[in-house]
Amino acid sequence: MPILHGWIIETTARWSNIISGVSFHLWRRINHYFCVKASAIFNFQSLLTVILLLICTCAYIRSLAPSLLDRNKTGLLGIFWKCARIGERKSPYVAVCCIVMAFSILFIQ
Repeated sequence: MPILHGWIIETTARWSNIISGVSFHLWRRINHYFCVKASAIFNFQSLLTVILLLICTCAYIRSLAPSLLDRNKTGLLGIFWKCARIGERKSPYVAVCCIVMAFSILFIQ
């Protein structure tokens, strides 16, 4: 264990020397570049796509095995039951939203 502890201290010391050697301005630009690229993944259209896929998947699973989702109507797992309900009761609207989203993804992006 002391060997591992010494290695951690040595590695931490090396990284702190490397980071302190890089100018603050350059470090800030690198950090900004990676933060902007990572946050571009999360946009509104992707969120809508995930919600539509969740609704359609839950409705399909409930049609195959209703007892799987019906036993968890409350709590955190109740979200899947609610999505299945939305998919069953509002299926024409969900179908239109899926078609519009598919058209948007295929031809607009």
